[in-house]
Amino acid sequence: MHDSELGRLYSDGEIIFKEGDVGDALYMIQSGKITITKKAASGELVIATLQSGEIFGEMALFDRLPRSATARASGNARILKMEKKRFFSAIGRDPTLVFKLLESMSQRTRKLDEELMRLKKSNVDISHFFVDVDETCALILERARDIVSADSGSIMLFDEEAKSLAIRAAFGTEWDPKMRFGAGEGIAGDVLNTGRAELINNVSTDSRFKSGTASIKSMLCVPLVGKSNNLGVINMSKSSENLFTLDDLDSLRSVAIYASVAIENAKNLPGREML
Repeated sequence: MHDSELGRLYSDGEIIFKEGDVGDALYMIQSGKITITKKAASGELVIATLQSGEIFGEMALFDRLPRSATARASGNARILKMEKKRFFSAIGRDPTLVFKLLESMSQRTRKLDEELMRLKKSNVDISHFFVDVDETCALILERARDIVSADSGSIMLFDEEAKSLAIRAAFGTEWDPKMRFGAGEGIAGDVLNTGRAELINNVSTDSRFKSGTASIKSMLCVPLVGKSNNLGVINMSKSSENLFTLDDLDSLRSVAIYASVAIENAKNLPGREML
């Protein structure tokens, strides 16, 4: 990437890409700002505001999934688009681009964490900043799916009244929304109890595994840890012989840290029904 390369100038409110679009490139903000929004039952939710020097849309280079959010200019903004082939060619000339990409993703995660903490400490009504628990779980699972390639996945939260884990969001062609596990039951229940993330690349040899309608060969299960107790778990699974790695487990752990904060905030909003 050369400093002389200029991107396209977008006017205020102009859409760069839409939620559901096919992703084939990443973008770098050369000047101005952009907002990232997500459709929710409660309306359009602003999930990030990015500024000059930041990168977005990068997951399109690593998976073939549709865009999970909409990006639009906030004021006039100049945006450089880089297709996959062009980006990897640029890395060959300048390997530091990889570190810039990782730095941008890290900064974005840190900003989200700081914003969650700021809102939690404020005295204003924050109900309009967050969607409900199920919508929050759905957003988190989409983010996890962007980072860790899997055939199916779910977020299960512990229902204090029923004393069991229940699915609150899921993806995949086959899953049972009525499936529940008691504390300590199955791999998910055991991870809830121990608080220890697990990578299991042959579930058929694990005595804790409870088979359902889906054909599963390997899975990741990571706890969602609240202030005073474990909130639930994130599950990711594969039906193919393409196994998970320790990097996948570490990535899902990172998602779980911030997911736990978001879910706890959503559960504790004024007027929201508790689990």
